[in-house]
Amino acid sequence: MSEYRTTAAAPVLVAAFLGQIFGVDPVTGRVLWERKQDGAGYSSTALLITPEAIYAATFNGVACLRYPTGELLWEVKTTTLGRATLLLEGDRLFVAKQGEIECFSLTGQSLWHNRFKGKGLGPVALGVPGNVAQSDDKD
Repeated sequence: MSEYRTTAAAPVLVAAFLGQIFGVDPVTGRVLWERKQDGAGYSSTALLITPEAIYAATFNGVACLRYPTGELLWEVKTTTLGRATLLLEGDRLFVAKQGEIECFSLTGQSLWHNRFKGKGLGPVALGVPGNVAQSDDKD
């Protein structure tokens, strides 16, 4: 499905599974749009939604779609593979996977990557005062 809804009378419900993201009419359940992400089928998708954007991280990447239309704004590969924890703070998107954190601009540019060398692998919780994303260790 390649058509996009250009207006939303009510908030669009966003659903994601197996590397696919769907915009759903919350009143009728009708699929308004869908997008297949790179890395589809490997693991669950982490979502972070603002009034303007949908950030979706799969096993090997992160994408930004326009909310509520689902139009792809950008998509990048992540350095680390696995289930992500997402945190949006100001003009930075933090993507944590397996004991590592990558920081992206809101245009998808990689700003930095910290491997926490020698500290081990595992789910990562992220936070600043008033904005916390707990780790999700389920895949």
